[in-house]
Amino acid sequence: MPKRKFLTIATAVGAVGLIAGGSVWLLWPEADNWTEEARACVTDKYVGYWESSGTYAFKLDYENNCDRKISCAVNVSINNARETVRDRGILVFAARGQTPAANSYSVSVTSLIGMAQAERSCRFV
Repeated sequence: MPKRKFLTIATAVGAVGLIAGGSVWLLWPEADNWTEEARACVTDKYVGYWESSGTYAFKLDYENNCDRKISCAVNVSINNARETVRDRGILVFAARGQTPAANSYSVSVTSLIGMAQAERSCRFV
């Protein structure tokens, strides 16, 4: 009886894992969509800690320098003495010459001192 119970539970867990894994696989963007050419179009205007009215944030200001609309996925990891923050977001940039070609992303933090890493993957829309 315990073997049959284990087999039933293992089958159920495997089925749930297959469904969840399949869903992630279907939603994951194709590798061809993320390009270095699109990433090179987006430049940093400002990246760093920011204080406004007593609140702190890690701010990323970007600008699109190409004539095509671009979408970027931004991943940020911030470590300081009080906390570790990881955040993700999507920014969509209008083509150069259209308003607004600039866009920013910010993450709230508790201190202006720490180490932060940011990475972006971009594609043409």
